[in-house]
Amino acid sequence: MWEKIGDVRTLRLRALGSGAVVASLLIGLIISIGWAATSTIDDAYSTANSQWNGTSTLLERGFRPVQSDLEMALSSPTAPSALFILGPSGQFTQSEADAINGYLADGGILLLADNFGSGNSLLELMGLPIRFDGRLLVDTLFYTKHPTFPTAVDFPISDLTEGINELAMNYATALNITNSKSVRILATSTPFSFLDINQDGKHGPGEPSGPFPVLAELGIGKGSAIAFASPASFTNGMLNMGDNSIFLQNIVKSAPEGSLLLDETHLTPSPFTPAKEAAKQMVLTALNGGMLGSMKLGLTALVMCIVAVRYAYRRPQEEEVRVGNVIQPAVTTDIDSIMQLHPTWSREKLEYVKRELDVTQKWRRLRFEEE
Repeated sequence: MWEKIGDVRTLRLRALGSGAVVASLLIGLIISIGWAATSTIDDAYSTANSQWNGTSTLLERGFRPVQSDLEMALSSPTAPSALFILGPSGQFTQSEADAINGYLADGGILLLADNFGSGNSLLELMGLPIRFDGRLLVDTLFYTKHPTFPTAVDFPISDLTEGINELAMNYATALNITNSKSVRILATSTPFSFLDINQDGKHGPGEPSGPFPVLAELGIGKGSAIAFASPASFTNGMLNMGDNSIFLQNIVKSAPEGSLLLDETHLTPSPFTPAKEAAKQMVLTALNGGMLGSMKLGLTALVMCIVAVRYAYRRPQEEEVRVGNVIQPAVTTDIDSIMQLHPTWSREKLEYVKRELDVTQKWRRLRFEEE
């Protein structure tokens, strides 16, 4: 019986190897690459993200993203003048903290803007007396779009706050400063602000009241480290709100001459981002006639595998079985042929089965034509 019906797995592979399925796979592959290449990247704080929560505007303003080996970027011959780290989620290492400390000692500027991420790990490794509180800052009176978009309106006179009357924030937190003598507070929230511990939007009992420091500066060697409790203030959607753009200009203006870096090595991309970037690079290089050899090999191997399945498991015109040394069709309704193979079988019963099969096939054809 097993010989007659064939290996079910082989039959399934033969179905996969049909021309229609292979064509669908190839078309699907092309559509998938095209979709991935044209899909927007939505990772927060990424320069490849042109949406409201991305930082492509910083790219237009001269910032260069660091996507691998932050330590090497800081130790390059053309040392950067300013390093921005926005909303980090990956943990920092001691060697990275040492490299940043050395960069600041030589006169560099660090802006670390965070709220609920991993910024505290860097501050701790650097030994700085500042921490991000990690609780949501809400202001029910001084805000832009919503109380979770509070504003800072109190600034001391400094180069970094020159010309600033309002900093617009978004899902910010507060700064905890353990040594106020070495840290200069440059902006605070209003007295109407509070830390919304249960995030219900209401100032409940036990929830600390403002004002809270949200922007602070600490001198390190010839340079300085700036901590800001609202990384979203530098995104595409908020850079032109309040005086955020002026704040950015003041930081760049206070930095020595050199390149502007934006750290992306501590951002956690979404699972689809690498595929989108690879597809976009593949399409661009293909259009420019410069596709990398590895990309060509990869695509060729994939197509060859699909085609191999088509030819290795293509469905024969008739399923066949081996009877002794003779190959015979596995399915046939010719009574004489069956009787030759099985002379002891009843012709009457075979003719009955044939009639039933003919009726069933006719019924199926009629149903198919009606549909």
